[in-house]
Amino acid sequence: MKIKLKITFLGTIGSALSSTLTYSSILINNDLLLDCGEGTTQKLILLDKIDTINTICITHLHNDHFLGIFSLLWYYWIISQRTRPLKIIGPPQIDYTIRTILKLINTPSNALKFDLDFMVLKDSNKFQLVNVNDYIITAAKVEHIPITFAYKVEEKLSNKSLCYTGDTRPVENIIKLSSGCTLLICEATFPDSLADFAHKYYHCTPSDAVKLATQANIRKLALTHISAAFHNENILKKIKEQSEKKFMNEVIMAKDLMTLNI
Repeated sequence: MKIKLKITFLGTIGSALSSTLTYSSILINNDLLLDCGEGTTQKLILLDKIDTINTICITHLHNDHFLGIFSLLWYYWIISQRTRPLKIIGPPQIDYTIRTILKLINTPSNALKFDLDFMVLKDSNKFQLVNVNDYIITAAKVEHIPITFAYKVEEKLSNKSLCYTGDTRPVENIIKLSSGCTLLICEATFPDSLADFAHKYYHCTPSDAVKLATQANIRKLALTHISAAFHNENILKKIKEQSEKKFMNEVIMAKDLMTLNI
């Protein structure tokens, strides 16, 4: 029996919330989160997976990628009374930022009965490797402001792997990091017609994602973080059709609560 790596998209919209979609967050199996945007806690409660999280990898310190962690921590304080440590991997200042915001929102100093185990990544172009429970996690710096890291997640038991870009314009590090992965989850914030604008503000287009996936020899490409300004049925259909014409393998339009098994 083949062991599968399970990916559940909790939040998939970019930059601004919609009435039905929430900010970036991806659940790997039942215990690892990639990003924790607003809405993550509610989705985890809905799926009955909120008490199984052991590790959170944050790509960067923008509102739509990490502010959901505070509702999650308050849930652990008030409802589940968690005592098991929580590992948080992220960019420089993630430990200071999270602890400061906890104070600013008047979290009692003794509220959390568990350790926040921070792994603060270095501002370096070298790949950084973290061995966590059932996973080998590799972080690679990409091009976005503030400092942002893409993550490669390899499951030890199955040898399956995926790469998540976070927010970035197209860069060589994504190709290097994702090479050999089954799945690339790539941001596609702006449509191809706004490529210059997208790159100026450190984002990708669907065509950028296709090029990266092709060069890395990826079998499955999932597009995510499409800006709320372009989230209508006709535009999304067009993006998928255009991407499928350019990419030889499978293109997936990520949606909240969609599950993939690789």
